Amino acid sequence: MDHIVLEGLERSIAGRVIRPGDADFDDVRRTFNATVLRQPAIIVQPDDTASVVATVQAAVAAGLPLTVRGGGHSVAGHAVADGAVCLDLRRMRGVSVDPVARRATVQGGALWEDVDRATMPHDLATTGGTFWDTGVGGLTLSGGLGYLMGTGGLTCDNLMRATVVTAAGELVEAGPTGDPELLWALRGGGGNFGVVTEFEFRLQPIGPLQDGRFVVRLDDAAEALVGAAAFVRGVPDEVMLYATGPTFEVAPVAGEAPVGPADFLAFHVVYQGSAEAAEAALAPIAALPGVHGGFTTQTYEAVQIGSGSLPFGLRHYWKGHMVRDIDLATAKTIIAAMRSRPAEPSFLLVESLTGQARREPDGGAAFGQREARWNVSALAIWVDPADDERQIAWARAVAASIEPASYSGAGYANYASQDESETRVRAAYGPERFARLQAVKRRYDPANVFRSNLNIPPG
Repeated sequence: MDHIVLEGLERSIAGRVIRPGDADFDDVRRTFNATVLRQPAIIVQPDDTASVVATVQAAVAAGLPLTVRGGGHSVAGHAVADGAVCLDLRRMRGVSVDPVARRATVQGGALWEDVDRATMPHDLATTGGTFWDTGVGGLTLSGGLGYLMGTGGLTCDNLMRATVVTAAGELVEAGPTGDPELLWALRGGGGNFGVVTEFEFRLQPIGPLQDGRFVVRLDDAAEALVGAAAFVRGVPDEVMLYATGPTFEVAPVAGEAPVGPADFLAFHVVYQGSAEAAEAALAPIAALPGVHGGFTTQTYEAVQIGSGSLPFGLRHYWKGHMVRDIDLATAKTIIAAMRSRPAEPSFLLVESLTGQARREPDGGAAFGQREARWNVSALAIWVDPADDERQIAWARAVAASIEPASYSGAGYANYASQDESETRVRAAYGPERFARLQAVKRRYDPANVFRSNLNIPPG
């Protein structure tokens, strides 16, 4: 029966159907995370929403599991599953901009580089991924930390409307003129409620940006982190700060070797405003003992590109916690974790939540951890499968060491690995939000068709 249904699908959709044995099947099924290698029954790459509807209907009729792939930039690799129909949206990357209304309409397979290239000529943007090749869908549906979140909120907070294909193969509009409760659920509830084929985002003026880079030796870094935490508590909305380590004193130039040993903590600060205002606002960071660096005026495009990209083919295991705040004990734990990393390029990422990211948007959002001030994550990244056990053990040990400072007992959904527990998924929302999400799930996906994700079961 499944073969008959799928053969009919191949003849009826606009797009591509890729089967095992096809020349590019192995390349297309690859995930961002090389530790995840799965064998879908079929891969469908639709060109339009009607073809998405047909694919969902065919998968359900055939009784096959269904997975959804947006940009594909996922550590957990949920977009591909053994024996499943993989609905790959990467041919749907269109973006249109209404500069007067300050809105962008974005197809479900787009990357943030697609969005930024369309909005930047109008000096407009919305909070996007700090890696330019991040997929729009995954980032938006599970939160969205980015350089503009202080003034603009999380990515999900800027979602104003969405077109959703439900498990029944029906089109639903999430938003004020459709279902506002579904929009609430999409703002942080993940890919549990259907296939989002179109997002509509609110845009904000960018204006001048100041890009600050500061470093401090790991020997002095715990005190500097405590100082940065004090700075963040009273920071203006225009500031976003994160820290990484261990790293080098001087960022390597393309094609050249890094300068010095990797025994520094780096602060990256983005200020949305003039250089004069940034100098005053960032003075407390520059004045921290042992810290040196500065800032330059940059375009938003340069800031976005500056983080580089994470290519497919590396092995990943990420784990961490959203933490209440960083005191001296937590800071010492973070620095000890940096010193214990197995090998380059694994590192710790310490991201602040500032300004509008800590405030509920109009209409609310399912994202449940905005009262945490920091997201602290161990990003284990490596190449050799022989290092799997050592790298994974390090990330797990780091997360366990940070847990006493955890806001909820959970990490950030967009950094979750494939073994994220149901306990941590529930903890990320809390009981009231989780129950509300389950109610939306029961209406739109009572059979839990969309379960290859950080799952919210119907109940």
